[in-house]
Amino acid sequence: MLAYAVLEEGESTGGVIYARSAIAARREGANEYADGDFSYVTCHRAPWADAYHGKALDVGLMILHGWHFECSGCGGRIDEDMLDEKQIEPDDVIGHQHSAAYCDARCEAGAALEKAQAEHVQKRWLRRFAKIVKRRFPDAVPELKHAYAILRDGRHVIEQVTVSFDFPGRQHWPAELTWRRRRDYAGGYRRRAPQPHASNKPTWQCASGDREAFEAYAAATKVQPQEQPL
Repeated sequence: MLAYAVLEEGESTGGVIYARSAIAARREGANEYADGDFSYVTCHRAPWADAYHGKALDVGLMILHGWHFECSGCGGRIDEDMLDEKQIEPDDVIGHQHSAAYCDARCEAGAALEKAQAEHVQKRWLRRFAKIVKRRFPDAVPELKHAYAILRDGRHVIEQVTVSFDFPGRQHWPAELTWRRRRDYAGGYRRRAPQPHASNKPTWQCASGDREAFEAYAAATKVQPQEQPL
């Protein structure tokens, strides 16, 4: 098995592919990088990578042979110029060609911290929505389905939350309590969008074929004003 550098011609993105011939490598590269268009990729031998067949091909080694990557931490371009400018050794670069790449351990640690903070915010909002479901439907068993938070102005804010739950008479899909940050215009978010507890309210949803069953369930479980605790 020999190493070949296969690139799609539009943006010169691609990777090192191991195959028994250039034709086989080009065909595999076309399937992976060019939607199967054989004529839209180039293929050249990369003998420096032959010894890494069956192993992880380090990003640092690829950079020394002309490749470049985007850091998944700081977003900067990782190439030989960056290594020289920041006095970083190729061995300091973290990642291989099929994983995320980072300038160094600090960028990797920063990305891990940001991910942990986002997950903390997401879990907090999922728990909040699960409590809303339980207050409205005490016998429901909420499933923490999906949440998405992004970093904005130095802090993580929630963008989407969905909690699902089953209900009597369901024939199709579970019902959901869901919320998505409202947009003021196509392609952009409002600058100071409200949090889910403000005017942009969560909504209850179910499959159209389950509407009657869900409405009956909602009516049967609705707490009358005089029954609400003080």
